[in-house]
Amino acid sequence: MKRIDIWFVVGVLLVLLGILMFIGVVKAAPSYSDVGQNLTYVPMGDSIELRAKWTPTGAPYDISKATYIQSLDSKTTLPECVEFNNDGTKLYICADGDKRIHQYTLSTPYDISTATYDNYLDTSSEGSPYGMTFNDDGTKLYVAEGTNDFIRVYNLSTPYDILTATYDSYFNVSAQDTRIEDVKFNNDGTKMYVVGNGNDCIYEYNLSTPYDVSTAVYNDNLYVGDEAADITGMAFNDDGTKLYISGSGYEKIHEYILSTPYDVSTAVYSRSLDVSSESTDTTGVAFSSDGVKLFISDNGGDDIDEFVLRYALDTAILYLNLTGSFEEVDTIDLGGAKVATWSNFSYTPTTCNKVVGWKITANDSSATSNTTTIGTFYVMPYIYSGAGLTATCTNKHNATITPSTTGDINATFLAPYFVRNATFKECSYEITEDADRVKITNASEYCNITVINLEAESGTSFYLQESTELSAYPPPNLPSAIAAAGLIIIVIYTITTRRR
Repeated sequence: MKRIDIWFVVGVLLVLLGILMFIGVVKAAPSYSDVGQNLTYVPMGDSIELRAKWTPTGAPYDISKATYIQSLDSKTTLPECVEFNNDGTKLYICADGDKRIHQYTLSTPYDISTATYDNYLDTSSEGSPYGMTFNDDGTKLYVAEGTNDFIRVYNLSTPYDILTATYDSYFNVSAQDTRIEDVKFNNDGTKMYVVGNGNDCIYEYNLSTPYDVSTAVYNDNLYVGDEAADITGMAFNDDGTKLYISGSGYEKIHEYILSTPYDVSTAVYSRSLDVSSESTDTTGVAFSSDGVKLFISDNGGDDIDEFVLRYALDTAILYLNLTGSFEEVDTIDLGGAKVATWSNFSYTPTTCNKVVGWKITANDSSATSNTTTIGTFYVMPYIYSGAGLTATCTNKHNATITPSTTGDINATFLAPYFVRNATFKECSYEITEDADRVKITNASEYCNITVINLEAESGTSFYLQESTELSAYPPPNLPSAIAAAGLIIIVIYTITTRRR
């Protein structure tokens, strides 16, 4: 019995591992949206556009994948920090120049191009705001005030709205450093971190009451002066296993790996991101909640710079099912884009396939790929020829019928039309003797089209062409409203015959 239990547990663990691996693959693959086509019914000789919009895989907190996107003029001088509320709809900038914290509203979360200015919180009576953060529900604001080495605490009557802030108290950190630049908390508010510019250290404090700085007790520190002298800002990733530090003068964001989450004593230097092309005096650093966007405050340029952290889109491939299985038809180079990019394929039918399935696959530099759902389009006309002749699709209205024998020809030609259940029905073109016209008649859900009196000579051709003299009828059992909407007879073209 114990043996069965053990194998059961092993099996469950393997299943869970497989699920996790699958989730990882799915998460890593580029995502698609706006999949579609510009036509449903494609005339022979004409082209159809098959398209999908691809968004490359995010590389959360991977600063090596960072690409500069845009900047926001801070409308102030000497911005020292950049911060967001919990959902990215509010942006905050600490400004040493006017000793204010400026608040913006973003109509698109974490997109600084959509920022509109709200107002500001004047902190001049308390000192210069160099860094800031909130508690978990946005009802408290903490400001690193470098003039007196205090962490200032404000109460907010409206969460994350600093315009409702009232000053409450402070916590003195001068025992650890003489110039503090930023303040942050761990995920549950039981640890507080202070950036000390004077000693180039990150100081860690334990809080017996979450987010209550009056209960803070100094615990440990991380010296970063060897990599990041003159440090000014900090941020963690979502689980506290990575620490990012900005610094004035060297224009780099440094990354540290923490073997124990939120324990700075376990931090080991990993790598850095050079932002000197965008910033001349890097101060604050922040991430979007999903870790796919990075923001820095540039004290030299008086702006906020936005970066995206994504893998690069590689190629997109179009597959068509023309012969019973999907085959690669065309490839588009997506140019290493790190933003949403279209793959627009143009395809011109060359065979009389009635229903054609299509799909697009794209990959990116994460070495993963994703494939759209299968779409369909219809090539018109769809012609079937009987013994003694062959038929060739030429364009939307015409087909050429070439006899391979002499004498009277009897053949059936099929053309589809669309009915309410999204399937095709066939109209039969029957070629017989003893008449000289084409007749289309109604027969339940089928159109019967009769072509009369054709006599073939080997090597000659007959033509089925559009004419205004004939008509086709929808099935009688369809609602009149649907028929009136033009959804029934799509490609039953009126037809005459010519004899060569």
